[in-house]
Amino acid sequence: MSNDSIMPDWKINISDLNAQWNWTDWTNMSCHNEHDSPLGSTAFQAVIYLMYTTVFAVALIGNGLVCYVVLFSAQMHSVTNLFIMNMAVGDLLMTLFCVPFSFVSTLVLQYWPFGNDLCHTVSFAQAIAVLVSAYTLVAISVDRYIAIMWPLKPRAGKHHAKYIIALVWIVAILTALPILLFTTLHQPLIWHKKCDIYVCIEIWPNQNVYHVYNVAMLVLQYCIPFAVLLFTYISIGVVVWGKRTPGEAQNSRDVRMAKSKRKMIKMMVTVVIAFTVCWLPYNILLMMLDREPSLSTWKHLPYMWFVFHWLAMSHTCYNPVIYCWMNTRYRTGFAAVLRNVPGCGRCMDGYLRAQQLQFHRYSHNDPSQAEGLHRINTTTSYVSVRQLKSHNGTRHAAFGRSCRNNWNEETL
Repeated sequence: MSNDSIMPDWKINISDLNAQWNWTDWTNMSCHNEHDSPLGSTAFQAVIYLMYTTVFAVALIGNGLVCYVVLFSAQMHSVTNLFIMNMAVGDLLMTLFCVPFSFVSTLVLQYWPFGNDLCHTVSFAQAIAVLVSAYTLVAISVDRYIAIMWPLKPRAGKHHAKYIIALVWIVAILTALPILLFTTLHQPLIWHKKCDIYVCIEIWPNQNVYHVYNVAMLVLQYCIPFAVLLFTYISIGVVVWGKRTPGEAQNSRDVRMAKSKRKMIKMMVTVVIAFTVCWLPYNILLMMLDREPSLSTWKHLPYMWFVFHWLAMSHTCYNPVIYCWMNTRYRTGFAAVLRNVPGCGRCMDGYLRAQQLQFHRYSHNDPSQAEGLHRINTTTSYVSVRQLKSHNGTRHAAFGRSCRNNWNEETL
């Protein structure tokens, strides 16, 4: 970091996440002017506490429920759900290491009171968390893309998914490593006199390297993932919502499979939209401040930073809400856990009984059970069960089970 960067009139620790602007010119501030800053009013402080505390509580409970449901429900042990749980772990890391430390040090105290070790740990963990979320979204989209575009190609199993998850964390850690190396505590100077407070910032040996790293982080965290997500889900949408081939037979089971695919794609596209909407304004603000440091003196910047930072942090609590809203299995899993919470038991029991009755009606009235057609792939090939058995019943029956297992693996 060079010594010609600008510190605004409001004190701020902004070394959180993965790309921040740097401050070392402290001549326009006093060491203890938090009451004179635009963030010092009681009403604004109350709003800050309420909004960040809400995000922290919802994200902690929601992502904790996602991890619990996937871990302890056998039917949820699919490749996609392992990726979703990994994203929930990343959001939990963000919730624990970013939400409380960033808003307390930046918007409440306006200095860093947590010591040097936490300064390094928090900044590093924040960068890892946001990268893990972005890379996991890419992994899910690529997995869905392969499954939909090449339905007969063997899918990656759960063991492969675990290797991919490990690779996601390794790449995220390596990408964020410079933040760990260059983040440190710094005492601001007021007219060549050191203040008795500290701020947690990144101090780079060269300003050009700092700018290059910021651009690289923006590309790796946001631009490349967004491009991959856009391409894969548009391609998937064309196939899933495309017109059926003329003359292709469809029974009720095939209709259900297509409907289930569409539901899954809708849910994951909603997750991608939430990621985009939450992080785009914050990334644009950081990029503008990096290119135009003079903007840091703008009097409305603290409020804009607060809104965009809160929006980015709130992304940690949206995914569990999306899963609960758009996926029956997650909704049922959440209800099964919450039924043990005092005051929620009766409501959750009623929901679970309704789901069970609906399942029984659905299974007893399934017309596909009486039909003599079984789908052996996810394109247009159909054969009679009687014809299969007349040739080689054992082999073809096993193949039919394998195809159904592949589809079950694709569902959520």
